[in-house]
Amino acid sequence: MSAILNIKAKILSRKEVASKVYLMSVKAPGIAQEALPGQFIHIKCSKDNYPLLRRPLSIHRVDKEKGEIFILFQAVGEGTKLLADRTIGDDLDIMGPIGNGFNIYPESKKIVIIGGGIGVAPLLALCEESIKQGKEVRVLIGALKKELVIGEESFKILGAKVEVSTDDGSYRYKGLVTDLLERMIKEGWLADQIFACGPKSMLKKISKIALQANVNYQVSLEERMACGIGACLGCVCKIKIKDKREYKVKYEYKRVCVDGPVFVGSEVVWDD
Repeated sequence: MSAILNIKAKILSRKEVASKVYLMSVKAPGIAQEALPGQFIHIKCSKDNYPLLRRPLSIHRVDKEKGEIFILFQAVGEGTKLLADRTIGDDLDIMGPIGNGFNIYPESKKIVIIGGGIGVAPLLALCEESIKQGKEVRVLIGALKKELVIGEESFKILGAKVEVSTDDGSYRYKGLVTDLLERMIKEGWLADQIFACGPKSMLKKISKIALQANVNYQVSLEERMACGIGACLGCVCKIKIKDKREYKVKYEYKRVCVDGPVFVGSEVVWDD
């Protein structure tokens, strides 16, 4: 993991792209140069000390040449609502890049990227990097309804083939995004790697599908964080560790902030 910077970053743009979902860009050359797909930044949302805790937000996209990073977030709590009210020209106190990102295997040729709701946030940078490496990329996006579909055009612009599902059938396929994955596999398009971020129920189902298909699966987990740098142990998750010497499975608690947020899907204990 690269060094964590603590800087003042000027807001360059701010746009509401869906109901209570905002896309914001900030000037952060140092972080932009170091950031990897899947990492996040820790943001002080207000101009004063309330709320006290920072908010962890995935790095949505990076423009290294311009020294800009983009964040995509949903205004649901006090912190993110205050962040959504910040204006162009304001300085944000941010820390980053933090965490371990996605691991794209050099030998992989086919990539599936799956985002559920605001879970698409860390996946655009991953899609861009995968395409730069010459991978064939398919993106599956799931949402409750048409108005909450996020990022479809952004992925298409990069050159990915995109499919969308909505729970209520108001846009594209009616059903779950995991249905699209199962259909894709049944039709014979088998990826070398699957990457996903979204609701836990979705990630758990994908883990089962990936295991049955024998496909490497990596997930970006979403957890509440306090310090964001691994000191407080407030964001731990249970992980299976194979002990090759004793030929049995052991369990460890890993910090989502610095040991993750990306983990191998088959190692996450989903029912804990």
